Amino acid sequence: MIRATLAQTNHFILRKNYLTAHKATTLTNLLGDLIGLPPSNPLFAAQLRLPQLASDELNKALYKEATLMEATTMRNERYLIRVADYPNLYIATLRQRKQEFNAQFRLWGVENEAIEQLGEQIMTRLADQPRTQTDLMAVLPNVQPLSQTSRGGRTTHTTNVALALAWLVAQGKLATRPQLDKTNPLYLPMSQAYPHLDLSQLPSEADAQCNLVRAYLAAFGPVNEADVSLWTGLSKSETARAMGALTTETTLVLVEGLPGMLLLLKNQAEALTTMPPFTQDLNHLLPTNDPYITAHRASRGRYFTNPKHYRQVFNSAGTAQPTILLNGQVIGTWDTSANTYLFID
Repeated sequence: MIRATLAQTNHFILRKNYLTAHKATTLTNLLGDLIGLPPSNPLFAAQLRLPQLASDELNKALYKEATLMEATTMRNERYLIRVADYPNLYIATLRQRKQEFNAQFRLWGVENEAIEQLGEQIMTRLADQPRTQTDLMAVLPNVQPLSQTSRGGRTTHTTNVALALAWLVAQGKLATRPQLDKTNPLYLPMSQAYPHLDLSQLPSEADAQCNLVRAYLAAFGPVNEADVSLWTGLSKSETARAMGALTTETTLVLVEGLPGMLLLLKNQAEALTTMPPFTQDLNHLLPTNDPYITAHRASRGRYFTNPKHYRQVFNSAGTAQPTILLNGQVIGTWDTSANTYLFID
């Protein structure tokens, strides 16, 4: 077991997240070390962590070089990740995606078999050329409008084609390409979008989940098991299995001011315990759902001096507002569109 102060821990994770003077060398390395970026504002998040980043570099890597991709991964959410990391992340999070879509299909009153059959028809239509959802709805048979009404009386609408397309993307069968009309992207087979991506040799689910948890610990540790589960989307049993497989690689950490024992990779223990105090104040403006601020949902007390401030930053789903940091702790929020600031009392 090792001990660390909260200031040491914040400084340690800021440095691992490239939010200090130590910056990432390339965009590709950055996404690998942080296991991707949420696509809500990836350019801003990357610019904070790189000494230089051209405005078109992200699009070039995504759509010309195809070294990066947007994929449904942890918690069934979209992430920008390295193409090379996709096979492991795909298998590690496949079970949760299936469960999520099964629940969605029940809510919309459609059968899994019907979506699978429609998915096969879509794949056939896309074999010769990319198409938009609008294009597909014009040529597919049996397009069905769907609706559901919430308890509050709000009615939402979709179609069986929209559900099937989302399912095919989440299953790694389709990729998307943006158009001027951002609500109507092009769909194309994954094999056409990423011809060098080899999905023939995939790790086992257990190995893939172990790899994911190890990468999470490397980027965001020290954490507790609940942090691991909430960030990865793995169940408690899956998390326990992965942590059990990593027992020889981890050590316990007691962080002053945080309850319970936290977990850290042994090969990072010395770096944490020797982390110097802040020699000068570090200020950061982080975008919505920045990885630093969303990585510790269970132990997010590290971000605040007063627990009452949680709700000013996080909503019930765990989405984080754009935040203002001082030495790794949240002191306020800001509006990225209006450049307005709200400091927490």
